[in-house]
Amino acid sequence: MTHRRLLYALLIVYLVLGITYSVTVPIFEVSDELWHYPMVKYLADNGLRLPPQDPANPGPWRQEGSQPPLYYMLAAVLTAGIDTSDMDVVRRINPHADIGIMRPDGNANMMVHRPGAETFPWQGTVLAVQIIRLFSLILGLGTIIVTYLLAREIFPETPIIALGAAALNAFLPMFLFISASVNNDNLSNLLGNLLTLQIVRLVKTRTLPNWREYALIGVVAGGGLLSKLNIAFLIPLVGLALFIISLRLKNWRPLVIGGLISGGITIAAAGWWYWHNYQLYGDPSGINRFLEMVGRRAIPANLAQLWSERHSFTQAYWGFFGGVNVALPEIVYLVFNIIGGLGLVSAAVFVIHTLLRQQWSFQRWLPAAITIIWPVVSFVSYLRWTSETQASQGRLLFAALSSITVWMVVGWVWWVPARFKAVLTGGVAAYFGMVALLTPFLVIEPAYRPPAFLPPSAERLASFSEVNGSGELVLTAGAVGEAIQPESYAVIDLRWQVGRPLSRDWSLFVHLVTPDGVIVGQRDVYPGGGKLATSDLRVGDSWDNPVAIWVPLMAYAPMTLDVVVGWYDLKTGERLRQADGSETYPIGELTLQPRPDRENLAVPNPIRVNFDNQLQLVGYGMSDLSPAAGENFTVTLYWRATQPIPVDYKVFVNIIDPPTLTKYASSDAMPANWQAPTSTWQVGQIIEDAHTMTVDPNAPPGIFEVQIGLYRQMDDGGFQRLRIVTPDGGMADDFIYLNRVRIVPAGQP
Repeated sequence: MTHRRLLYALLIVYLVLGITYSVTVPIFEVSDELWHYPMVKYLADNGLRLPPQDPANPGPWRQEGSQPPLYYMLAAVLTAGIDTSDMDVVRRINPHADIGIMRPDGNANMMVHRPGAETFPWQGTVLAVQIIRLFSLILGLGTIIVTYLLAREIFPETPIIALGAAALNAFLPMFLFISASVNNDNLSNLLGNLLTLQIVRLVKTRTLPNWREYALIGVVAGGGLLSKLNIAFLIPLVGLALFIISLRLKNWRPLVIGGLISGGITIAAAGWWYWHNYQLYGDPSGINRFLEMVGRRAIPANLAQLWSERHSFTQAYWGFFGGVNVALPEIVYLVFNIIGGLGLVSAAVFVIHTLLRQQWSFQRWLPAAITIIWPVVSFVSYLRWTSETQASQGRLLFAALSSITVWMVVGWVWWVPARFKAVLTGGVAAYFGMVALLTPFLVIEPAYRPPAFLPPSAERLASFSEVNGSGELVLTAGAVGEAIQPESYAVIDLRWQVGRPLSRDWSLFVHLVTPDGVIVGQRDVYPGGGKLATSDLRVGDSWDNPVAIWVPLMAYAPMTLDVVVGWYDLKTGERLRQADGSETYPIGELTLQPRPDRENLAVPNPIRVNFDNQLQLVGYGMSDLSPAAGENFTVTLYWRATQPIPVDYKVFVNIIDPPTLTKYASSDAMPANWQAPTSTWQVGQIIEDAHTMTVDPNAPPGIFEVQIGLYRQMDDGGFQRLRIVTPDGGMADDFIYLNRVRIVPAGQP
């Protein structure tokens, strides 16, 4: 009875925490909520009719329209009576949001929130979203109960495991964050873990199941398949469980009758949606249409690439918020990884120890094996999925969360004396709970807090006005900082003030420009770190606006860069102008210095670009950053072999316009004008490799990329390029861009 009371208390704490997350996290600032909710609204407004999926016209629901629709339908029924015609007012997208990237100047918010629009009492779209968030929290509550029950089925003699697993589930920050959002994962998580529990109970049974048990399995399996595609991997385990029961009872009815009832209900519940996809898209799962909408990786990820993404995977399992761009402190992840890693490793030791000592019978291992197989299958399917598209998020394993948390707790307590099991489990749960409690206030809320307005200033460094003169933004202070190096941020401190009210939402840009007029680095943001919209601002509003500009690895140095600022309308390209007609204002200059040459290689622009772990580009030079059409242009590359190279690669160098793939100059040759084949390189030897090419006389004036890479021609006539290996071991593209160049008209100095 004590354990049950503790479980009730835990569930209450979960609900309090979940509501805290729901009211703290701004609307549409949870992973993909800005696309999940429009799917709900479409169904609510159109009698539960599914939207067509057209990659050329994706609609505000984007790829979520390709997801199984049960969660969206239930949410639509819950909110059908609410007037949500204000969705476009509430859902004001930040077009410059750094989704999946963390920047020192913020800009994590996916929405620009209107002042007062989301405060209580809620109305319209905000009310609908909060109702669905509460619905999701209740689904999460069900998942926690399932976790508790699953642990009691596998370890009935150790109730502390069930309480510990339920606590880890309830206090997992990422689980709370997703559970307090509009997201179809919440239903699929519940049904995936519930179906696991049903399978476990099925393989444990000693008596002939009745038709109600088969029907319930069919309902849960059908609901799961109508919630998310990953639940399909559990269906074979249902068949295996029915087969095992038939063997145990020496009765064909579980396999045949049970299969017909559960399978029939599953097909009746979910089959229509798969048939709908087949008729429309020729693909029952709709997965290809989903990938067309969300985007595929340019090159499918191999194991090295997936391994390099392990940190973002674990971050998004424990807690990685917003648009995968609001992180916990690294020390918090470290502790989580130690707790989780030791728990799972110790659980593996427990399994091996128990098998070797034959402490469990085969009958006891059967249900436990289900809770091991399902997470493994989920992880393998996750690897397959994320190899196709950018989805390195551990939360995608939450459909197996009950099994994972149960075994994690087993790993901590199986070797501990009985009197210490509760202490250890309680300590770990307390850590999870503390992080879960503090996260909304110390991590999430500050990320979306708008900048404080300052007293108006009389200073005027520059003034930018709308064409009709109605709106004005005044630069009252600016500073550019000190010298910088490639592969670092240049932080520009700005202070802006509204001189006259603005009618449109203008974007701020800050450019780092070479003397040739080539933009080396730039930052385009809404003001206030992306949290303000100029149409909301009032006369006299003043704020500090630091802007962090990333200087790419391949930026040419040494060089003096001009720092210029301005404003433009993203929709039309129109710019605000100063009184003299100019569109930019120079803040100052920055000195771009080369990276340190720590190995004293005596090469220009020291860099380290790893090509397939075979050779490195260690430096490069250019004869001119503004070559003229019809004239020669030379790029000198400095290579170093990192291991013996058995084949001869060719080097390509192109001046290219990436959107059209038009080449305005090119070179394609073995290194050093065919005099230094790569198979002859000595490890560590520096190879100077000059490529002189003629710029197309008809090349239009403009700024273009300088693209380089290596390849070899295969026996079948194909070409194999070397891919770039990132410092963390991942695999990037099979080419790299050097510094941009500006092609000028022939004869221009």
